[in-house]
Amino acid sequence: MRGFSLTLFLTCATSGLALPVVAQETAAAPQIGGLEEIVVTARRREENLQDTPVSITAFSGAKLEAMNVQEVSKIANFTPGLELVPSGTTQGVAVSIRGIATYDPILTNEPSVSLYVDGIYVNALSYGQFDTLDLDRVEVLRGPQGTLFGRNTTGGAINIVTRRPGTEFGVEAVMSYATHDEFVGRARVDTGELAPGWRASLSYQYRKRDGYVDDITRPDNRDPGATEANALRAALHGEIGDFALDYTFDMVLRRDIGPHNQFAIVSDAYGAFFGQSEALGGDPLRFSADRLKTVNAPDVPRAHNDSYNHALTLAYAFSDAINLKSITGYRDWQSDEIQPFGSSSGMNVPLLDFDANGNVVGATVRTVDPYIGGGSKKLKQFTQELQVLGTLPRLNYTMGAYYYHGKYAEDNPQTYVFVLSPTAGVAGAGRLAYQGKTESWALFGQASYTPAILDDNLELTVGLRYTEDRKSVDTQVYQNGLPPPFTSAQADKFENTSYNVTANYKFTPDISAYARFGTGYRAGGFSPRGFDAPAYNPEKAKVYEIGLKSELFDRRLRANFAAYRTEYDDLQITQPGFSDTAGFVSNTINAGSAVYQGFEVEFTAAPAEGLTLTADVSYVDPEYKEFLYLGQDLKDEAKFGYVSKWSTHVGGRYQFPATDWGVWSIALDYSYKSKRVFESLSSDPIGLPNARDDLAGGGRDELSGRIALSQIPLSEGASMDIALYGENLLNDIYRVSTIDFGALGFGTAIYNRPRVIGVQAKLVF
Repeated sequence: MRGFSLTLFLTCATSGLALPVVAQETAAAPQIGGLEEIVVTARRREENLQDTPVSITAFSGAKLEAMNVQEVSKIANFTPGLELVPSGTTQGVAVSIRGIATYDPILTNEPSVSLYVDGIYVNALSYGQFDTLDLDRVEVLRGPQGTLFGRNTTGGAINIVTRRPGTEFGVEAVMSYATHDEFVGRARVDTGELAPGWRASLSYQYRKRDGYVDDITRPDNRDPGATEANALRAALHGEIGDFALDYTFDMVLRRDIGPHNQFAIVSDAYGAFFGQSEALGGDPLRFSADRLKTVNAPDVPRAHNDSYNHALTLAYAFSDAINLKSITGYRDWQSDEIQPFGSSSGMNVPLLDFDANGNVVGATVRTVDPYIGGGSKKLKQFTQELQVLGTLPRLNYTMGAYYYHGKYAEDNPQTYVFVLSPTAGVAGAGRLAYQGKTESWALFGQASYTPAILDDNLELTVGLRYTEDRKSVDTQVYQNGLPPPFTSAQADKFENTSYNVTANYKFTPDISAYARFGTGYRAGGFSPRGFDAPAYNPEKAKVYEIGLKSELFDRRLRANFAAYRTEYDDLQITQPGFSDTAGFVSNTINAGSAVYQGFEVEFTAAPAEGLTLTADVSYVDPEYKEFLYLGQDLKDEAKFGYVSKWSTHVGGRYQFPATDWGVWSIALDYSYKSKRVFESLSSDPIGLPNARDDLAGGGRDELSGRIALSQIPLSEGASMDIALYGENLLNDIYRVSTIDFGALGFGTAIYNRPRVIGVQAKLVF
């Protein structure tokens, strides 16, 4: 795809000021035999998805249920260019769109992809793995974002929208049971009208699952991958004349045994040293390039991940032409986790002994666990946004201001064994702690104008945003994990002005094309694991994009296409390493510049009554123009972590004619993503010089299906749905993430969950 030419593009606007969309199915029934209409508010006004000049994939609540999406991470199987993968602990998730990802869950980093829940920005690097109740719809917006609400990002945005309280009293209860003794119970109550214009809802979910990696010394409910979570959500909606209020509170309390990070590769010295363990009466060294069937990982307490979140939206319509809106959010998250790495525990190995002067005086066989990390994290954030939305003849505009305040802290102790040779090793410990603060202010404005030419088929959009980010961090690094620490205090300010220009032209009522050009920005910051290293610079992007949206054959076929070229300067890259004081570290650096080029194609068809077919393809071909690392330009050697060049998905759903005893439906979805590496370079060119490629993940095939009988009448106003579903029906086993601990002599891999078969029942009355 390196021949992908810039001459393909017209001058076009970036998504630098575009919004994460809010998509919903229209209340009106779709045309018989045709496709349903999808309404979005990407530009703060309701419009058909097909009329919006932004590359969007949107999922309504009905579609999410038909695809059996119980966790948000599954939407990556159905979205061109989207990846959602665990970070190696229970504390975060790496999100990638069009190949741009941030995969180190350190709290000082800014995600390359924004995540929003009901318009409130969420740091995906910490909150990414959580239960979200009452999913109404999910939207994915691709490309650099300097969004009108939320943080600037360069990869894209994911917007999660939850359900408002219903207008009538109602109860919904859902239960499911699946492989690995997985049970999910969920209940929702809508109060209906409590008073004129006021209504509320209350939801609760309990979810628990045994682990899906067999640990030979533990019960199933303590195997790696086991989880138990309680989630509660309360919502209130009120209307008094031209004033509207929406308030939500949700909390999630999770108790997890983290994913299993098995030894996938070891250096010759590491393998020989720990290979002595079994002969010395300890646990044998277990490692494999394939998924291990049984492990004996160190037993640790369950990880705690708790969050408490508030969101308040106030809106007032001064007139039909001017509206004022306030969006306020507060989120409080804390995590405690001890995470073992490796597949063996209680290993007996000879470790060197030292006298008071640091001289070697011998060696003693001791029982050790190869590597233990984890610790605690805290993040509190407050956000406030004000908007003025106006409408004039031929002109729609939005003006506003945004404020973000976040405080965070992490304490990360580690214990490990540093192998000096096949016969000599040293027990070591490291500890890193830091506390930081981020404040961000932004002013923005955007206007869309329809000139009185070309039969009103041309629309021009311009936008401007100014952002100021202030960051500070205090770091403590402990020698051998013991006080007193070395300390560092750092602070800096980053400023940016983003802009976009968009041209959108409707050739017919059902066919339109757009072109965009503009800029994106991701704030700079500090890398505490690099202790006292200078701040890394903001990452900046320029995007050139064209798109075509069409509905053909009397709305029986929807075909959308987007092609893009994104140029990045001061690209932020995370590279693993090792410190004899902090232990294993990964530092964020500005590697240089890169170009990402690619396209996305999406088709949806309704060839017959009750039948819907979908297909999509995405391709991305990134290339480094400069990759500076340790004083060298390694652009020809470095690769792009977490990037699958090809991503495809095909799906089909058929709803049979209704009967007196319900409606049958069947759905199948298949997705494929090509191979990828997880790091740009190998971290230790001497001990494990090929670690990056040896830890790469192969292609992934995912097949899921669902057979359901819905709308089973029980009594007046009551009905039931029952379903049989399957995930990973091909039982394809692949690596979802890896970590290169090269300086310590090994690399670990996390594998996906094997095949899942489950049943579900839903009661509505």
